[in-house]
Amino acid sequence: KTKFDLALMCIHGTPGEDGKLQGYFDFLGIPYTSCDAATSALTMNKRYTVAVAAFGGIHVARSLHLFRHTPVAPETILAQLSLPLFVKPNSGGSSIGMSKVNAAQELEPALEKAFREDAQLLVEEFISGREFTIGVFKQGNLIEVLPITEIKSENDFFDFEAKYQGKSTEITPAQISAHLHEVLSAAAKRVYEIFNCRGVVRIDFIYDEAKDQAYMLEVNTVPGQSAASVIPQQVRAKNMSLQDFYSALIQQALPLPA
Repeated sequence: KTKFDLALMCIHGTPGEDGKLQGYFDFLGIPYTSCDAATSALTMNKRYTVAVAAFGGIHVARSLHLFRHTPVAPETILAQLSLPLFVKPNSGGSSIGMSKVNAAQELEPALEKAFREDAQLLVEEFISGREFTIGVFKQGNLIEVLPITEIKSENDFFDFEAKYQGKSTEITPAQISAHLHEVLSAAAKRVYEIFNCRGVVRIDFIYDEAKDQAYMLEVNTVPGQSAASVIPQQVRAKNMSLQDFYSALIQQALPLPA
């Protein structure tokens, strides 16, 4: 019989990011390098994520949570939120099923598109600003921020094509002021604390320069680990090898000797 000391969590999406594997490993008593089952499941639900973040004092866009079994007329949505809007499936990733709505007549097709991917939707007001994504991890009792990445999309927003088909530029480390670095780093660390995160997570923000505020978009508790993914870029920008980085995550996750 083979006994595993630890699971290195690298499965992006289900079942590695939504709490399923975490719960299984908890049942087996095997430690792992990601957030626990509760945090993993919570952060796969976009609406619950922004609600908890807002409760903790993090800036988020105004939004509505919609359900397929209780249809809401586009006019009702537009009476509560201002255009432009983003319509997103409430679970899932890679911006699949997501649309930007610039005019009232675009809203109903966007809702139909998103409902083909999920039974729940998040409709958010658009926030204009620079987009950043930040890797955060823990060493000992210290929450650390990796070099920040700015994302510049050739498309109207950071959609599937921009993410995976080369239609965006990722600048790591971001060319930002010391003040903006502090604003983003403080917000990212606070999100990590609010959700009681473990391991490395990636947190997406929009920075509104006029208000000097960072708005959290979402939390990825098992971020992509491919050669082109953001976290490996940020680790290299920190002048740290991926081997050393993953070794640090493993040591952090292993239980202390009795």
